[in-house]
Amino acid sequence: MPSLVFACYAVVSYGVSPTTSLGHWMSVDQAGLPDLTDETFLSGDRTQEYLELRAMGAAVPLPTADGVPTWLVSHHADVAALNRLPETRLQPAGAVAPEWLDEGPALQRLKANLSQIDAPAHTRLRKVVGPMFIPRRVEQFRELATDSVRRAIERLLARTDVVDAVQDLAVDVPKGVICSFLGIPEEDWGILTKDQHDFLLIFSPMPIDGAQKSALDQITQFYLDYFDEFVSSRSLEQHSPFVRLVLEAERASEISHIEALSLLHTVLDAGYETTRTSISNAVQLLGQHPHILGALREEPGLVTNIVEEFLRYRTPVHVRVRFLTDNYVASDGTVLAAGSKVILMLAAANRDGAVFSNADELDILRENAGSHQAFGGGLHHCLGAPIARIQLQETLLGLADAFSHIELCDGSHRYPDLMFPALMALPVRFHTA
Repeated sequence: MPSLVFACYAVVSYGVSPTTSLGHWMSVDQAGLPDLTDETFLSGDRTQEYLELRAMGAAVPLPTADGVPTWLVSHHADVAALNRLPETRLQPAGAVAPEWLDEGPALQRLKANLSQIDAPAHTRLRKVVGPMFIPRRVEQFRELATDSVRRAIERLLARTDVVDAVQDLAVDVPKGVICSFLGIPEEDWGILTKDQHDFLLIFSPMPIDGAQKSALDQITQFYLDYFDEFVSSRSLEQHSPFVRLVLEAERASEISHIEALSLLHTVLDAGYETTRTSISNAVQLLGQHPHILGALREEPGLVTNIVEEFLRYRTPVHVRVRFLTDNYVASDGTVLAAGSKVILMLAAANRDGAVFSNADELDILRENAGSHQAFGGGLHHCLGAPIARIQLQETLLGLADAFSHIELCDGSHRYPDLMFPALMALPVRFHTA
């Protein structure tokens, strides 16, 4: 078994090699662990490596250069428990942002990023936007998703050649849904999503280098400038209900201006990137398992469980990081001390045979598919999870209605990243007969 040279990172600027960042982090040999920095692993299937990780125990210690106790957690029971545990933080105790993120647009943006801040700021900001994501209001997204899927499929039906399912479908669906929800002019949709993946550097749990920090600040400033101009370009009454909600909170001094802009971008970021990856994964799975399209045509009601099984089997975000504020006893008795950093291997947990029978097989009838950890849990459960589910459901139903089968072609590849291994290209032929 190769030794581990471990780096937990989120380099998703797609123009930056992941190996560029390894020098900024620890390089440690850990007997028995697979090499989680190997590019073949990062861009590959990962099934065997995650099996080996789970076999090593509920929590595997990882020596770090800074001396902070760090644990790799891959068992479903512990990932689920830590996701729900109130005694965890997204940032180290006493910090509001990583030390390496010095002054600049990215730091200001992170301080208002719901998925990266702790209470009390998290509680205050989530209270502002939470009312828009209750079940009754979330259903409004189904009409937006149906329309966005219809438009994308109409374009695909006009094609007889090989198409890239990432750019020609997976990008278009969430782009249309989220931008319509925000009331963004259609002529701006492309520029807002073109370089959105560059922003994901902000999620890196380890230091990024100067060039990456500069790129992150640049894309962050672009979004802040865009939304600043967007909100001031029309009256309050002319904005969409969600934008009005945010701006009214700013006027009532419940949030600052930078927080208002950040909340608008958070919806774009969270609503677009993960859904894009999930739709890409779904199309690939439909090509690998052609019977599923037929099953959907015969029984459309299966779509809910199929989406959950797809999210379990091919999880879009593989890693989350938490910091403990109290001791935690893992399922095998290992004690993780307060102050420890825990690296939650979501995708590995979703293949845990202790919870899912034949976990490495895709089973669209799996009764507990919804027990996956793809959207986290607890205080930081993904607010937009129901919206992502709706978009995936409508995409699968639209594909089943329009096409008899999906032929996978050569040339697909994933970006070699531990946290966000997104499909970058997925050449396919969509067949109608």
